[in-house]
Amino acid sequence: MPEAQRQPVREQVLEALGQAQDSLHELDYEDVALSAAGLALVRKAAALVLRRLSGMAAEDLPLARALALFLDHVFWNEATGGLILCADLPEKSVCLPIPADCWGIKPHLGRVQ
Repeated sequence: MPEAQRQPVREQVLEALGQAQDSLHELDYEDVALSAAGLALVRKAAALVLRRLSGMAAEDLPLARALALFLDHVFWNEATGGLILCADLPEKSVCLPIPADCWGIKPHLGRVQ
């Protein structure tokens, strides 16, 4: 389906989760910190997605590239405390749930001049 006709990612995620509109909050990826376990989930998922899309083996995928794949949309799921990272791909969006204990909000460092 062309991107102009696709349902917004937030609505797709809400529909898939069967949750109300006010339970999913979009975050800026720069405000999110993943634990080592969260980063391992992202790397593994990115390797699987790239293998499906291109057929290439991606086991040695750099972490920065894996993260970049899943940062198109970042949602906090209020119902579970988990995070949902989404990649906008040409044909569809792919979202990865991150458990509540595998992420946090980066501390605010104050004003930088």
